[in-house]
Amino acid sequence: MQPKHILAYMDFMCPTGFGTVAHNVMDRLTPWFKERNIKVDILSLNFANKEVEKYNECITAINPRIMARNMEDVYYRDGVLKALQLGDYDLLWMMNDVPVLGPMSRLVNHIRDTKAFEKKKPFKSVIYFPIDSVPYQRYFPDLAKFDDLYTYTDYGRKEAIKALQQSNIKRTNIGIIPHGTDLDTFKKLKANKDDLREKYQLPKGRFLYGHINKNQPRKDFGTTLIAFRNLLDMWEGEEKPALYLHCYHSDKSGIKIHIACERLNLEVGKDVFLPIEDKYVNDRYTRAEINELYNSMDCFVTTTMAEGWGLTVTEAMAVGLPIVCGNHTSLKEITNDGKLVYIVNDLVEHIQIEDAENIRHKLMPMSVAQQMKRVYDDTLKGCVKANYESKLKEFDWDAIAEIWKGIIKKNLK
Repeated sequence: MQPKHILAYMDFMCPTGFGTVAHNVMDRLTPWFKERNIKVDILSLNFANKEVEKYNECITAINPRIMARNMEDVYYRDGVLKALQLGDYDLLWMMNDVPVLGPMSRLVNHIRDTKAFEKKKPFKSVIYFPIDSVPYQRYFPDLAKFDDLYTYTDYGRKEAIKALQQSNIKRTNIGIIPHGTDLDTFKKLKANKDDLREKYQLPKGRFLYGHINKNQPRKDFGTTLIAFRNLLDMWEGEEKPALYLHCYHSDKSGIKIHIACERLNLEVGKDVFLPIEDKYVNDRYTRAEINELYNSMDCFVTTTMAEGWGLTVTEAMAVGLPIVCGNHTSLKEITNDGKLVYIVNDLVEHIQIEDAENIRHKLMPMSVAQQMKRVYDDTLKGCVKANYESKLKEFDWDAIAEIWKGIIKKNLK
């Protein structure tokens, strides 16, 4: 069998949501790559200071920075174009947000369509992108020239088709490939909850709400904190609940948790708890430990304003936690229009600074607090809503990897 060569451009070997997706797919595809003599070079975003690393016998991770000239572009997109010049690839496979892929798509298509590098064989192109709000319409005329377009949800597909129609492009063959949930890692544990809390310096014997996400504008940790303050103000029992925020306390793109808590009269270490700092900063929380953190919680709450998927929500489902979240974007689909969770329908459209002028869905804090209280009340009554078994069957990484096999096989003919 003639060897085939894929150039992939995506997060890899890093603890991001995109990186999680890439690893779950690539690990399952590796035996198939080996069987079919397929080599994959992954231009790995968020690859820290590494340059090149052999991931396995079929996959090599390469930092696109080493081929880029524009160091101001944190995505090193000119490095991707350079790789297309240097390598003889059969398939270009890219996974990222539309604003990342869009600006480079015209040049990618120019390289292919004009055969700018005549000695190179022609290559097919596949992109896989989330849509978490009304997308940048101006990028879609060039994206439409890629061979295969895939997004995560029907919500994303509909928004992509609308964007194409605004450019008088009638293409509707946009596929949907859902994300999976690693049910081998994320699951309900038999371990004692207080023992887990002791390990992670969390309060024992109190009802614990938790939020796991990056501290960035779209995830809106500020609304979580305001909602928790409202919850405490309406709480009637002596033993008040606690809130765990698994995020960095002063991320450059997010809020300063300590200052926000001070303004809300919340005390860090008493009302609000944060990760063990050196462990978090040095990326030493393993996936198994993140699962233990989920298992330490009594309720998962997220006030995210938009999701292309909502990976932490599906992980919380796998653990069997009751969930409080907003009824918007892709969360509507993965929660069956809110029927599976404690949904917040009280939303307002919002555009904020440092967020690329995206239209977001801000949750009203009091409505979040009321749903958080409802979870507690239902838990005491023994009727908490947290049955996700049938939904989780849709999020099977093995089945998703089979979908990718078909796509790659078709494009490597």
